[in-house]
Amino acid sequence: MRKKVLNQSIKVKIGIFIIAVVSALIVNLCFDFFVVEYTSSGFGEIINEISLCYELQDAMTKEKADFGIFIRNRDNIDELLASCKRTDEIVDKLELNIMHMDNERYAKIWSIKNSYPVYAAKRQEILDDKHEVKDFVAKVYNVYEMQDYLISYVERLMDVTLSENNAIYQKRAEFFKKMPLVLGIILIPIIVLIIYMAFKLQALIISPINRMVEISKNIAKNDFSDKDIIIRNKDEMGDLTKAFNKMKHATSAYISSLEERYELSELLHKEAMEKMNMEKRLNEARFDLLKNQINPHFLFNTLNIIAASANLEDAKDTEDMIRALGNIFRYSLKTDEKQVSLERELSIVKDYMYIQKMRFGDRVSYDIVSKVDNGNVYIPSFSLQPIVENAIVHGISKKEEGGEVFIRVWEKEGILNIIVADTGVGMNKERLNQLKDFMRERPTAKLGIGFGNIYKRIKNMYKTGDLRIYSKEGKMTVVYFLIPQTD
Repeated sequence: MRKKVLNQSIKVKIGIFIIAVVSALIVNLCFDFFVVEYTSSGFGEIINEISLCYELQDAMTKEKADFGIFIRNRDNIDELLASCKRTDEIVDKLELNIMHMDNERYAKIWSIKNSYPVYAAKRQEILDDKHEVKDFVAKVYNVYEMQDYLISYVERLMDVTLSENNAIYQKRAEFFKKMPLVLGIILIPIIVLIIYMAFKLQALIISPINRMVEISKNIAKNDFSDKDIIIRNKDEMGDLTKAFNKMKHATSAYISSLEERYELSELLHKEAMEKMNMEKRLNEARFDLLKNQINPHFLFNTLNIIAASANLEDAKDTEDMIRALGNIFRYSLKTDEKQVSLERELSIVKDYMYIQKMRFGDRVSYDIVSKVDNGNVYIPSFSLQPIVENAIVHGISKKEEGGEVFIRVWEKEGILNIIVADTGVGMNKERLNQLKDFMRERPTAKLGIGFGNIYKRIKNMYKTGDLRIYSKEGKMTVVYFLIPQTD
């Protein structure tokens, strides 16, 4: 039997448990219904019989009082008729059933039901008032006597009814005293059966689930040392337990494999970083070699010699151009700082613009207005000159009549605002959008590389820094720097 139960599915096991519980509840409800029915029917009959006797006694007493008032005053006929009607209805409710009452109560009810019609007829004659005064008085006293007779019978009926129903109540009271014992005899085996089945159901279903929960918590802590769960169930829980044990072993093997891969990945990453550092050092060495090959001192000395020769030959413009070019070379090759003062940056812009004016003549002009202390505010090094160069190369030089470059500088709420604008050929919306994409994502064109490099430097150096560009085809291009002075 036990093996047969173990082989049943969880659905069948739960179904058996539910059937047992429902059966116990049905048995209990049936017993309760019997007790309630037995109580309500027995005590209900007793209460109804006593209540009916009391109502009849009260009705006869009130009718007698109303009849006396009527005889004296004859002004309450409506109240008397209502009392008579009530008495008639109560008498009709009296039942004669020799099978459910003793002889004495049967005799009293029989006497009342047979006497009352005679009394009712006499009472009606008085109410009709069709007799002589002498006969009327005799009739009235006759009615009084019948009323007293009926009232006395009703009182005796009340006593008999109380006595008889008291005996019935005593019998039923004996039954109710035995009710707790009977109820215990019925309910205790049912409760024991339900508790037994609940424990069996817990052992078959709940305990394996709790064990799986405990092992799962340990697995979450990367602890796979718990032993496999072993149960004898051949149901869904048995299948689930086997699958859980397999999953635990598979997860353990998978995590071990991941750890080995992670260690190998760490080694490969370390080797890649070492290789990257070697490549970086190699590039630095190549760059240093290139700088040494250029030999900036030789270049500067040569430019100074040419400038001195131009001075001796009284070629001032040539001298100034050579000195401006030397300043630009010196600034680009010897400036290692990430930030420089605005004064230094504007100085290089002026040198560059001087060379361009010598090249383009009156076709190119520039105007610089700064409302800050140029020596005490700082911007990323070599950030203005490339923008100005783009304005000349891509904007003004392509315009036949040339144009002008404007630089405006002011500070507001700790933010240095710089505008570099030109009156060149500008850009259409499509080209402008491409340039913005080049700045932020994938600079590919020469123009995009310059803007993109400056944009990324500003974004990397300042949390709230920004570089914006606006343009209108055939009119102008504006580059707007926002450089915080407190980052």
